[in-house]
Amino acid sequence: MLLMDWLSLSDIPDEGQKLYFEDDSKWLLLWDRFALDCKARKSLITSLEVLPQQDGVYFRGRVQGQIALSCSRCLEPGLVDIDYSIDVYESFTVGPEELPRQRPIKQENGKWWFSPEQLAWEHFVLALPDKPLCTRDCLGLCSGCGENINHGMCVCVEENLDPRLAVLRNLKINRKRG
Repeated sequence: MLLMDWLSLSDIPDEGQKLYFEDDSKWLLLWDRFALDCKARKSLITSLEVLPQQDGVYFRGRVQGQIALSCSRCLEPGLVDIDYSIDVYESFTVGPEELPRQRPIKQENGKWWFSPEQLAWEHFVLALPDKPLCTRDCLGLCSGCGENINHGMCVCVEENLDPRLAVLRNLKINRKRG
């Protein structure tokens, strides 16, 4: 369970119900809890439609917004647009071959409950890029001195060559232009 109370599926009408969440304070708590260093630039909005079925429940919706994450090359903040679809069916029965996992639905005292927050968090994490970048052409940090090369070249470029390649330092190549 994350932060939100579980909602009862028996309170959802047979034709389904639409839910809408726009609470940045919940996201801040989740980012802190999971040590994710990011900040909301445009509010993260979750729209969720809950459609009860005979043997489970179908969820569809979106998680949308914009966050700032540290660039994986230069560590400067970069903007990441989040726009991810939620399209999940959760069965009330779990087969023996399924691995135990934290599900967004649970049964307690004969009633089924669901966690919209867990669904939103799961899909938010899936929307995150593997390696966020501040810009597409980010040059990163100098491997020798740690200077951000996006702000200008550092002075250690010549000094940090691999000593095994020293013989190639003075090599001149004549190129024929044709």
